[in-house]
Amino acid sequence: MLTFRWIDFTYYDHPGKYSVVLYTTGCNFKCFGCHNRTLAGWDYKDGKQPIINKNLQASKISLNPADYHKPIPWEEINMAISNEFIDMVIFCGGEFLINPLDKIKQTILKIKHINPYIQIRIDTNWSFPQKVEEIIKRNLIDGFAIDIKGPYRNPKRHPLISQIIWIPLPRAKKVFEDIIKSLKLASQLPESIFRTVKYPVIKDPSYFEEIDQRVNRNLKKTYQQNQFVVV
Repeated sequence: MLTFRWIDFTYYDHPGKYSVVLYTTGCNFKCFGCHNRTLAGWDYKDGKQPIINKNLQASKISLNPADYHKPIPWEEINMAISNEFIDMVIFCGGEFLINPLDKIKQTILKIKHINPYIQIRIDTNWSFPQKVEEIIKRNLIDGFAIDIKGPYRNPKRHPLISQIIWIPLPRAKKVFEDIIKSLKLASQLPESIFRTVKYPVIKDPSYFEEIDQRVNRNLKKTYQQNQFVVV
């Protein structure tokens, strides 16, 4: 069973749904300005978002999320998802799909046992297509929320995307291939949504226009572009 180290309630994360959000730790990305970076396992050297400029390579340090976030007791989780006003459970991170697949499935089934009527969504960066495929095949969830960092099919954009997610370009290209596979799978589910943070370090508006066009043309799902917020 998975361990969650943060819990939140929101009416804004999913359109028309009052949701409880459960957070796990660990992530394979280190995205610029990540709001959940201590859950992901890193922080900026001075603990603050650096001044935004052309240099994306801000100093970062690794840390142990357990030093910052205590486990949430299952009694508390049980009480939250048993609430009759809750429509959806959202699994978040870090990167939720970095966890072992067997534990992911066990945890989802436990949630469904506690509340058979609740919908389930996974927030992900989409770099784990095999896990996505298995979860869909088992009919375990109702949708995914996908953070699209850039126009992955355009090689000219790859160097900038690799800086945003803090992965060296040669390895990032393989990650982009995995993400493209996962995006098609996610569009099959009714509650899947796609979104992009408008990073202020990207000054070219055509970057975001290209994402918007590709999502609307190829995926035909709810898509939103969110303003960058410094945390």
